[in-house]
Amino acid sequence: MKKRSENHYFVQLTTNNQYIMNLHSTKIFLTVIILAIATGCSEDENQESNEQASVRTVAAETIIITPDQFDDYIRISGVIEAIEDATVSAEVSGRILSIAERGATINEGEVIAQLDDRLIQAQFQAAKTGFELAQDTYERFESLHADSIISTQDFNSAKAQRDQAKAQLDQAEKQLRDSAIEAPFSGRVEERFIQRGELINPGMPVLRLVNTNRVRVLTGIPERFSGYITEGSEAQVSIQALPGQSQNTTLSYTGNVIDPDTRTFTAEVELDNQGDRLKPEMIVNLRIKRSTLSDAIIIPRTAVLRNEEGVSVFTAVEENGHKVARLVNIQTGQASGALIEVVDGLQSDDEVVISGMNNISDGDRLNILNTETSIERAEKLKTADRPFVSF
Repeated sequence: MKKRSENHYFVQLTTNNQYIMNLHSTKIFLTVIILAIATGCSEDENQESNEQASVRTVAAETIIITPDQFDDYIRISGVIEAIEDATVSAEVSGRILSIAERGATINEGEVIAQLDDRLIQAQFQAAKTGFELAQDTYERFESLHADSIISTQDFNSAKAQRDQAKAQLDQAEKQLRDSAIEAPFSGRVEERFIQRGELINPGMPVLRLVNTNRVRVLTGIPERFSGYITEGSEAQVSIQALPGQSQNTTLSYTGNVIDPDTRTFTAEVELDNQGDRLKPEMIVNLRIKRSTLSDAIIIPRTAVLRNEEGVSVFTAVEENGHKVARLVNIQTGQASGALIEVVDGLQSDDEVVISGMNNISDGDRLNILNTETSIERAEKLKTADRPFVSF
């Protein structure tokens, strides 16, 4: 009976040991599995972290493409000149008795220089007396010829003498008028070429008279624009010496002849000059409208990248929940100021990067600081490019 109890105890002990060993093995197995899972997760997290570290994020601004009307302008320079600007010269000989001072304002017809006319007065009186005598003789001979008392030859001779005396009188009268030099138009004396007391001869310049109440801008248009720019084309004028001011106007004249040296044709713009702020020989900047495009895709010039492979822009594309920069080849068209037309490569609703391009590479993530339509950006650039303040 005792022996049976010992065997029973041995069997029970053996069974307990096996249970403990099985339990220990199970724990080891579970630990290995947990470690494997943890290691795998850690590797995945590290891989994802490495991928995120390899992708840069760059700050940028963008525009959403919206087709709009585009006014194409050309930019050229010109020079101001007075419409009425004359060097007044003498037509008779004589000594200058008086002359207008430089800076004096003269009305049309007013005497600006007076010559010594005593000799001319004497010549005029002699011519007047000779004409009166010849006129009297002609009238007497006319009555005698009507009564057939004198011959026709004598009458014709008296008539010829009368006509000759009249021509001499007219000449002396003109010389007398020319001894007082009158202003051909209202203006201001800008220069004097002689002084009081000097002797002058016909053709010698006396002074320069300028009227700047209305001026014109002269410029030369390249011949390649001859088919676009004509009289009446819209233009904007800004003066280098008057920054921040401009005036809208139209071309008043375009020439039909090409200058063979410069390959340009002349164009003019007339401007009112209130306050005499515009002065002859000032340099002028002109923006002349060449054409107007409808439904054009317009972007800032600064957004365009140029290299040996061509022209391109960065667009912002949605990828995996992030905005990513993608380089897109484009073809540009006409340009005006800070804007340029894109004729191929972009379409409506494309998002184009307009700032930070020098720091962006293809595939970079974008931290977009500001987004607006291409029309809104164009209006800002136009306003900055042409301040509408009249001079």
